[in-house]
Amino acid sequence: MSRMKILNAVEQEQFESPPVFNSVQRKQYFDFSSELLTLAQDLQTPTNQVCFLVSCGYFKAAKRFFPNRRCSRRDLDYVAQKLGFQPESIDVNSYSATTRLRHERLILDFYGFRPFDSTARKFVTGEIEKLARSQLQPALILWRIVDNLVKEKIEIPGYYPLAELILAAVNAHVAVDEGTDPFTSSPAPRTASSVGSFSSMSSGHFL
Repeated sequence: MSRMKILNAVEQEQFESPPVFNSVQRKQYFDFSSELLTLAQDLQTPTNQVCFLVSCGYFKAAKRFFPNRRCSRRDLDYVAQKLGFQPESIDVNSYSATTRLRHERLILDFYGFRPFDSTARKFVTGEIEKLARSQLQPALILWRIVDNLVKEKIEIPGYYPLAELILAAVNAHVAVDEGTDPFTSSPAPRTASSVGSFSSMSSGHFL
C-alpha cells in the first residue's frame, strides 16, 4: 500500500502559513481592544509587544499559531507603527521560544480557547476514528476536524500532528473496495463547510 499525502505540497504550505491580509483585513485583524493593548504594554520589549499582537491577529483569523519566521514583515511593520515603534527595531530572532509559548497561553485565555494538549488530542482521535469508519477521504476528514476544533474552541495544531492521527485511523479502518486502494484514489471534493478554514485563509477570508 503506497503512502498517501493528505494534502499536496502547495496545500501543506498554505496550511502552515499565516493568513495573508489585504489592507482592509490588516486593519480588521490588527484592531486591538484596550484590554489586549494593556496586556501588550506590560511586556518587556517592543519586539515582544509587536510579536504578541501579531500572533493575536493571526489567531483571531486562523485559530492557530505560527513560527516567528513565518510572520509577515508587512504585518510586523504595521503593528510596530500602530504602537509607535520604529519597524526596524523589531527583531523576531530575539523573540524567544519560551516567551512565545507564554504569550500563546495568554492569547488562548483571552480568546477563550483551549490548547491542543493531551485532552484535545484524545478528543480529536475519537472524532477521527468515527469519520474513518464512515470511509471518508482523508482530506475531507482533515477539514472536518479543523471545523470541529474551532467549534469546540480548541487551538488548531500544525498539519503533521493531525495528518499522523488521520493516517493511523484510516490505516486501521481501511477497506478494499473492488481492488481500489483508497490511498491512491483521487481526493474527495471538499464541501463548503468542511474546508471553510483552509479555503478562507488562502482566499483572503478568515474564520
